[in-house]
Amino acid sequence: MDGNLMITLAAIPIDDWQFWLVTLVAIAALVAVLRPLLPRRKGSNAACPGCPSGAAKSDTPQVKRVDLTIGGKRVRRG
Repeated sequence: MDGNLMITLAAIPIDDWQFWLVTLVAIAALVAVLRPLLPRRKGSNAACPGCPSGAAKSDTPQVKRVDLTIGGKRVRRG
């Protein structure tokens, strides 16, 4: 069994630049797939997770809510 493992390891072209390029692309793809699945650390950017400063969420204006109307009559205020 050790002989087959040595033959397999000897067949890996570690001196070929294309091997390293494909390896880097595969690692980048693996990181891109696994990153959304990993839990995020909570830090000072909790107000705006996508913003580098974390302050952009406080700069946005509040959304104005309106009442639902059907045929010009107010249905429900909520």
